[in-house]
Amino acid sequence: MIFILKRYYSDPWLRNLDTKILSQHQEDDRHLVVLEETIFYPTGGGQPHDLGSVNGVSLIDVFEKDGVVFHALEHPLQGDDASCVLDWPRRLDHMQQHSGQHLLSAVFHDDYGYRTESFHLGEEYCSIDISTPSLSNEDQIAVETKVNTVVFSNLPLLTYTLSPGERGKVPLRKIPNLDADLRIVEIQGLDYSPCSGTHVSSTSQIGLVKIIKSEKYKGMTRVYFLCGDRALRDYGRKQEVCHNLGSLLSVPEEALHERMALELERKQELEKKILELTNELMDLRAQSIVAQGASPFYLESPNATIEEARQLAHSVLNLATGTVIIRLGERLVLAHNQADTLHLGQLIKEKA
Repeated sequence: MIFILKRYYSDPWLRNLDTKILSQHQEDDRHLVVLEETIFYPTGGGQPHDLGSVNGVSLIDVFEKDGVVFHALEHPLQGDDASCVLDWPRRLDHMQQHSGQHLLSAVFHDDYGYRTESFHLGEEYCSIDISTPSLSNEDQIAVETKVNTVVFSNLPLLTYTLSPGERGKVPLRKIPNLDADLRIVEIQGLDYSPCSGTHVSSTSQIGLVKIIKSEKYKGMTRVYFLCGDRALRDYGRKQEVCHNLGSLLSVPEEALHERMALELERKQELEKKILELTNELMDLRAQSIVAQGASPFYLESPNATIEEARQLAHSVLNLATGTVIIRLGERLVLAHNQADTLHLGQLIKEKA
């Protein structure tokens, strides 16, 4: 049996490691390497795998099978030594999101009794599905406020292993149906959860936690959130949008909502007025067309839209019986209100 020292558990802040290569082999289009010890976390527990390099060769995947951590590389390694370099920004991001999720789920559970049914850690956002069909805006704000209060309280995050007989020692938020040792991640005195992921050392390292939206999902509520650097980047983008809109409309940011509501009301009023004037114009144009000749009425209107052409044809046929053909460049709009059979091909040929 191969024993691999998983340094991502014993020291999740370790960024570089020199170790030995135990084995390597080709599998499909990937080269798989097993190391004596590793800093690279494999996909699992809702958390994506780490990235980085081994001897300068980029990692494309890390996965665990039967307790062995496999490192998928772009091509084989030379020699027996391995120099590992972790993609640290990615690791820190994953730790912030995952620890933030534990804290968010704990507050939903403790304060409202909502269970977290699933967790998604994506490249752009994170989400949890909680066991409630709806979530009010007031409750969402209250949860976010409490979560960030805990963040600023700088509570330690602890990891340890419990045997099946020791599970009763701590109030686990969720008890898995496994008769094996459990790795526990504890937010000191607040939350106790089985988890195989990597985590920060204290709640303050999670950084800002921001719920960005929630929506109904399969009888539950899906809550989208950002933590740490992701939340700061999102705040920066939104700040830039507010600043640019405020400059464009010459109002302070706190007045943007009121001003945008006013602009929308003005836009709707203008659209209504434009529609009224367009209808009047169509009626006047239809009267002019009918006064100038008899059916079939043939018009060239290359700049009109299909809807405008249909409206004009309808206005003409409200005043006369016959056929209307409107050419819009390469397209034709045809309308008629005659009971007789219409020979379209012959009619178009005559007007071509």
